[in-house]
Amino acid sequence: MDAHFAAKIQDLTDWVISEALIADNYVGIYEGFHCRLVEAGVPICRAHVAMPTLHPLAELITITWRPDTKATLSMIGHGSRQTDDWLNSPIKVMMEGNLDRLRIGPDDIDSAAEKFPVVAKLKDEGVTDYMVFGVPFSSHPEALQSQIGLVATYATYQKGGFTAEQTEALERVLPRFSLVAKLASRERLFHNILDAYLGADAGRRVRAGQITLGSGQMIDAVIWFCDLRHSTPLAEKLGHEAFIEILNDYFAALAGAVMDNGGDVLRFIGDAALAIFPISEDGFDARTARVKALEAAHDALKRAREINAIRQANGDDPFEFGIGLHVGRIMYGNIGVPERVEFSVIGPAANEAARIESLCKETAQTVLISEQFADGLDEDWQDLGYHAIRGSKKELRLFTLRSLSRS
Repeated sequence: MDAHFAAKIQDLTDWVISEALIADNYVGIYEGFHCRLVEAGVPICRAHVAMPTLHPLAELITITWRPDTKATLSMIGHGSRQTDDWLNSPIKVMMEGNLDRLRIGPDDIDSAAEKFPVVAKLKDEGVTDYMVFGVPFSSHPEALQSQIGLVATYATYQKGGFTAEQTEALERVLPRFSLVAKLASRERLFHNILDAYLGADAGRRVRAGQITLGSGQMIDAVIWFCDLRHSTPLAEKLGHEAFIEILNDYFAALAGAVMDNGGDVLRFIGDAALAIFPISEDGFDARTARVKALEAAHDALKRAREINAIRQANGDDPFEFGIGLHVGRIMYGNIGVPERVEFSVIGPAANEAARIESLCKETAQTVLISEQFADGLDEDWQDLGYHAIRGSKKELRLFTLRSLSRS
């Protein structure tokens, strides 16, 4: 390798390692890495990388970069291995053969374009050379075949394709970037798991170090509690798989509405869910938290109607539910035992929200709202009077919106 070119490549490898230690945006590192690789003399017209991930909604992370555009990250949903793009991909050929390299050079690109749509598209753009590298993230001999690792592709418009020197440079620098990608992927995995299992706000607090038993703070919040109706007879009638399906449809409507309107779902308790809309300087003010919770309730009802219409059209049972909305002061933090803690909320207000929801059945309403919640908003309330709260000597005055009333 030419000494001047080799020095530039060494500078690049030093840069990517130093950046990896301080940066939290590996898409930015990917972009900077390839800009510098082109400046060093490797004529890349397109770079693409794919890595597996553990996420409820995705199985792959991909990043694509071209010299004239910003790098873009995509989350590829589960089942991508069944799509035509994958089934007709040269990457599939490489991985199933457990190879760490596949090259479609200038002499091969015409014939490859007939077999692989992605190659045909790149050939039409003027690409002359297409290289695929696999970097395993495990010592297992079939790591790449098992999709444990990183796959990177490089294309060039250069006449004659990549030179031997440029190919050697790619071979040299890619493991360095792969190390960065592996570390960043684990960091992202850490974030994904915390957010998926704890909720976005609780996940952020845990990442910030709030992990010891008893750590937490008193906060004001709107408290949302919802529960599926007739769950026991439904489970007995439908069987395990069909009941899980109806449960997921119900949570998609209600928990989805909460999250899309700014709330944090803290716990799934069987077929019930507990969520909050925090009232704080860095969250919502008292009125906005109430407005957002009401918007989430309207949204949940709309989603449920749409999902139930599809279920009934398919001959499946619809689902019913109740929502209780309350506001109060709660302790928000870690509870449990030192070896097993849970980030949640505790306090009388949280218990009262669950009790309010339980009265939906008795009052024949879908949404019940406490007086403390209603006091913050000027709405068309329907006063349902005072009701005894199970487990407490106090009574709570409850409301619903006339637009939501079932009576």
